[in-house]
Amino acid sequence: MRAVPGRMAAMMALALAGTGCRAWHVESVPPKELLRQPGVEAVRVTRFDKSKVEIWDPTLQGDSIVGHPTERAIARLVMPLAQVETIAIRKKSVGRTLLIGFGIIGAITVYALLQELNQGY
Repeated sequence: MRAVPGRMAAMMALALAGTGCRAWHVESVPPKELLRQPGVEAVRVTRFDKSKVEIWDPTLQGDSIVGHPTERAIARLVMPLAQVETIAIRKKSVGRTLLIGFGIIGAITVYALLQELNQGY
């Protein structure tokens, strides 16, 4: 009967790992073109002084990027395009997702093996 909780934990771990890790990827296209693409939920702008600013739900208004400072913020954030050195968007990282998934499976396997060794005592 011990296998059922282990299988349930493995399924839960795989479901969580399947949602995917996200990472910031710098884009080579100009910010105006990037923001015209559908589905851009957030951008990370690197300014010329090397400071970084995340802008959620970004839109292009005139010569500025307008959005929110966090995913749930109500306050507006305005970033002039003249201050943008690079711009990055969040994308799924398959490598990180697989690494986390294998790490979780490995940890569950080690735990199950240790439990199996404990059964004799």
